[in-house]
Amino acid sequence: MTRRNHGKQTRRQSGTTGGTGSPPVSRLSRLPLRAWLAAFAVLGAVALVTWLVPTPRTEAAGEAQAGAPVADSTGWKVGMLRPDGLRIVVSGRDDASAVLDAEQFSRAEVRNGYRIATKIPALLNRLYCWCGCENRGFHRSNLQCFEDRMAEACEVCLGTAEMTYQMSEKGITDPATIQAAVDARWGPGR
Repeated sequence: MTRRNHGKQTRRQSGTTGGTGSPPVSRLSRLPLRAWLAAFAVLGAVALVTWLVPTPRTEAAGEAQAGAPVADSTGWKVGMLRPDGLRIVVSGRDDASAVLDAEQFSRAEVRNGYRIATKIPALLNRLYCWCGCENRGFHRSNLQCFEDRMAEACEVCLGTAEMTYQMSEKGITDPATIQAAVDARWGPGR
């Protein structure tokens, strides 16, 4: 739209001024009240959901977050052999207080595995289990495989516990020695 202003032609830019001498008006400030209320309602809902939904956390420092094994400053990750002969950083409880009751399982080998976990929990807590459960971020050791139903259907979890128990019965209680035997049976290239 053109208008005459003292003999000169000037262009009036649509939507950028509120009239003669008025400050510029942005497009956002011309939105109806309903649009603003809807936008704030959506932002409020997002904020509420973010606040209410729990963030996954690990039980102790040094454990893996879901899907990602923890690496330390040297590049070591859960599952890699450490200088002490272990594949995990020992953490969490090392007693049988959270091991599930063996009698709830119908298969004898499963009951046996859960019973073993109650007999040698501190030893199982030092051993890496090759079942891969730590990659999902919720197990720290072979002991924790018996604190839920993971070991119920896992030959590796049950076998690691059985092998550890048999070795401990023969007087072999060094976790690095037992881990080496577990690695030879269930580790890569088995």
